[in-house]
Amino acid sequence: MIPTSTVATVQLAKAATSPTKSYVVFLTKEGPVDSAALPENAAGALKRLTDSGIFAAGPNETSIQAIESGQRLIAVGLGDPKKITATTYREAAAAVAKLALKQKLADLAVMLPKVDDVEVTEAIVEGLLVGSFEYREYHGTVKKSGKSKAADTPTKITLVAPSMDKAISAAVDRGRIIAESQNLARTIASRPGNDINPPELAKVAQQLAKDVKIQCRVLDEKEMKRLGMGGILAVGAGSSKTPPRMIVLDYRGAKGASKPLLLVGKSITFDSGGISIKPADKMGHMIYDKSGGTAVLGIMNAVAKLKLPINVVGILTSAENVLSSTAYRPGDILRMYNGVTVDVTNTDAEGRLVLGDALAWGIETYKPAAVVDMATLTGGVVIGLGKALAGVMTNSDELMEEFNQASKQAGEKIWRLPIWDEHRDLMKGQASDLVNSGPGRNASPLQGGAFLSYFVKWDGDDSIPWAHFDIAGVADTESELPLYAKGSTGWGVRTMVRWIMARAGGK
Repeated sequence: MIPTSTVATVQLAKAATSPTKSYVVFLTKEGPVDSAALPENAAGALKRLTDSGIFAAGPNETSIQAIESGQRLIAVGLGDPKKITATTYREAAAAVAKLALKQKLADLAVMLPKVDDVEVTEAIVEGLLVGSFEYREYHGTVKKSGKSKAADTPTKITLVAPSMDKAISAAVDRGRIIAESQNLARTIASRPGNDINPPELAKVAQQLAKDVKIQCRVLDEKEMKRLGMGGILAVGAGSSKTPPRMIVLDYRGAKGASKPLLLVGKSITFDSGGISIKPADKMGHMIYDKSGGTAVLGIMNAVAKLKLPINVVGILTSAENVLSSTAYRPGDILRMYNGVTVDVTNTDAEGRLVLGDALAWGIETYKPAAVVDMATLTGGVVIGLGKALAGVMTNSDELMEEFNQASKQAGEKIWRLPIWDEHRDLMKGQASDLVNSGPGRNASPLQGGAFLSYFVKWDGDDSIPWAHFDIAGVADTESELPLYAKGSTGWGVRTMVRWIMARAGGK
């Protein structure tokens, strides 16, 4: 089993298990959402808190009140009741999880609100588990003697539900699977380059496939050379000891010959920029350049565990972009899998090269119903949109609307960016069909998507709905966020799983 770095467990019950030390209640500015299941002493503490007026119940605000016998009441705010959404509950639940980590609380009983909305229950579970993520793989897990140090006991969280019907139970299970899949993506994204390289990432994918009983195929450098994948081979050429890999995970949940959905994730395990080398400042953050691919790992884990009645193929297109005597150079002309030639104008625009081969090969091989790629592709999208949302480029209005709905449910913000003929023209070359980086900073956030459009069936009668997610701004964070600690976020797992569920006929 691959660890998820989730340091909490969640279970559903009619009442708090004994001896519960901490009772958690959600409050709006108008009072508790539901406190009927609280024992008398905790209910008394809650009344004293609300009567005192010292707790404003602002979004994600928390307060701890002592009860007796070492027990405590934890109040968490939701803000204005007229503005509450599932995302409000998700972030408030994460605030509780972070508090539990900080205070080393071993046992929580969370009072679920009386709402006939399984989406809220699902969001609370996601918030509790996503907020309970703590990447510990390199934190003193081995003593000097060489003996393993015992892991800390995870926080036990009991959800006390007003109703124990099947819909609530299913929402808890679904929220747990999605959150743990997101945390799996965060765990692998957090592993450093000396731990994870393309061959090692392939081993992780193979272990995942074994765990959830799906198919896994790994294309090595020899097979990719035979297939003519000039883009990914060039990017990985500088790292002879850790050559590139194309990793394919294949889930078959639909009966018959239904066309699959195709997900492609950029999986650069470390990006120095190559000969067009990056500044040294914060280069260590380039371990997160595999976040598109690790999100695909999490998505495939969730789809398989949810047993969705749909076919899904996930591709992790992986290389290590480093500087050496064998590294590819500016001025090199590459021939991609689909025959398109590319003049390399910037070796730090490598993600679109590995994605181009994967998209062209994946579409030809699997003939999908729709295609999505996810990548930490451009700094320009961060300049354009900031760190709060991902940029999306697509050839399908219908597909964009599907993602708007899925992202709203997931609480992950997106914004559509254009790809017009003028942007595609920027990527045309003189000595070749394309250049991998256009002139100057013109349309900088759009260049990556415009380049990738030449590797999908962009328009015409045989076009395939395609969306490119540039997650460069949201894949990791350098500051504490309502849901996330510093580091990897696993962004996109929640949105993509909800999109796939909708495609499969779910909610």
